[in-house]
Amino acid sequence: MAFSDRYRSAGITHNPFAAPQASDPPVIAFVDRGLPAPPPPGSTTLVQVLGESGLGKSSQLAHWSEASPGPYHYIPRRPYLDRWATPPGPIDGATIYGDEIDRMPVPLRRRWFHRLARAASTLVVGTHVDLRTLGEASGFSVITHELQPVDHHTLRTIIERRLEAVKLPSRSDGALEIRFSDSDIDRVLEASNGVPGEADVWCHQILAEIVSRGQRAERPVR
Repeated sequence: MAFSDRYRSAGITHNPFAAPQASDPPVIAFVDRGLPAPPPPGSTTLVQVLGESGLGKSSQLAHWSEASPGPYHYIPRRPYLDRWATPPGPIDGATIYGDEIDRMPVPLRRRWFHRLARAASTLVVGTHVDLRTLGEASGFSVITHELQPVDHHTLRTIIERRLEAVKLPSRSDGALEIRFSDSDIDRVLEASNGVPGEADVWCHQILAEIVSRGQRAERPVR
């Protein structure tokens, strides 16, 4: 039986911790980490969400942008080829978001910050590098939120929300009950150091093991 069929027989559409396939809808499992909402537009404030890769900066920015929509500028891993590229400018009544903004070339980032600060913009960014010095030099008030690794409770919440997001609407009574044990959670935390992006790799493996064990248990003994 193909793994895709095994997951469906277990009552879920696919493994939500695996690298997404083109046919799979994205699984977003935002968990509130207690960060206050950014100031309203026009506050001349830079809000930076600081932390290493995989801690949830992009998820946090996406959550805020749903509540207060505005231009969203993502910097790809490959550096800009044009140092004179033009990111979103100030727009009346909008907060501007910049994700992975530390990848932007320094001269471009400096010009962009100065232009937005002169327009009294509210700029919300995700970054691996502390941009306070540049923000203050540009004229922004700076608010910094530094994301930390998640704990046992938070990781369980993320896992359960992801599993709920892929549950089949018409789940049969005989479907496998999928649940990560406390020891499973501890195993993931130890292996990933509490970094959600790294935890996905281990959650993928554990869920595949749970489904495989369930399928073997359902086979009749001959």
